[in-house]
Amino acid sequence: MRLFYQSAGLILLAAGCDATMVDIPFDLDQDGLLSDEEAELGTDPDDPDSDGDGHLDGDEAWGGTDPLDADSHPYLGGWDITRCDQDPQVTGDGVGQVTSDFALSDQHGEEVSLYDFCQKTILLVTGTFW
Repeated sequence: MRLFYQSAGLILLAAGCDATMVDIPFDLDQDGLLSDEEAELGTDPDDPDSDGDGHLDGDEAWGGTDPLDADSHPYLGGWDITRCDQDPQVTGDGVGQVTSDFALSDQHGEEVSLYDFCQKTILLVTGTFW
């Protein structure tokens, strides 16, 4: 009988407490962004790929690309893309000079621009079939 009264007392104590609301951001769509981050970026918290380009919103946001632009996505080659804010001053095409921007297809079939790798040393290796 004593055990019953102790258990009933604990239940009454627990029932007497007011519920506290805690707003914890979740990653509902499991794209790597919490719901408050999705609200800040304007991405869809229920869609892991808001722009439909095949890349998760979180991968795009943390990779420095726009998760709302299907043409902006992480570089498949894995190199750090840091597009120049302004085109550099072209000085020529010789060793140690800055050449004009141009784009080529990489080994993944993705087109990359020379100026996508701003402030980095670039080694260009080319080949041709005749």
